[in-house]
Amino acid sequence: MLIILEGARGTGKSSVAYKLRQRLKHSTLINPTGFHEDGEKGLAKISNYYDGIFDLLYKWKAKMNGYTTILDRFFPTEMVFSSLYKEYDFYQKFKSLCKLLPTLDDKIYIFFFTVSDKDVLEERLKRDKIPFAQVEESVEESLKQQDSYYKYIDELKRHIDWDGEGSVKLIEIDTVHMNQEEVNEFVLRRIKKE
Repeated sequence: MLIILEGARGTGKSSVAYKLRQRLKHSTLINPTGFHEDGEKGLAKISNYYDGIFDLLYKWKAKMNGYTTILDRFFPTEMVFSSLYKEYDFYQKFKSLCKLLPTLDDKIYIFFFTVSDKDVLEERLKRDKIPFAQVEESVEESLKQQDSYYKYIDELKRHIDWDGEGSVKLIEIDTVHMNQEEVNEFVLRRIKKE
């Protein structure tokens, strides 16, 4: 099983990822990350990086039957961040990875975490100990990222082959009225329900 958690900062996904790793037997947690390089060099590096992660997940699928991989962010995050902060165009690579995604596992869950209330987001960012003067800027940045996530999650829906080998489920969670444990239980219920 492959579980992918997506969403902007302050939505609760990383906390849930950690708790899922503790609760699910035979699981591992991976946090894919981007690179500082930009331009053609940055695009080549990030493209090779995701090719490597896909190769790793294919090997695990072949050798580790019954194993669960949890990804705290994946290539949709790269699409969001590259569109907002990079000069290179990740879109073609994003489309090709969308088409390959269903082949990574027989059960794939994508949980898209959102926060619909700006005040709740601000409180969470304060809790995360962002310097006081930067909280408002961070809230605006997180909301901008969230808007971009909506766009590229919709793109993911369009480009993915929903009738392919894998069984992909996409679930959006507005975490605004839920604490971390409630979000975690919601995710676990959705996984066990299938």
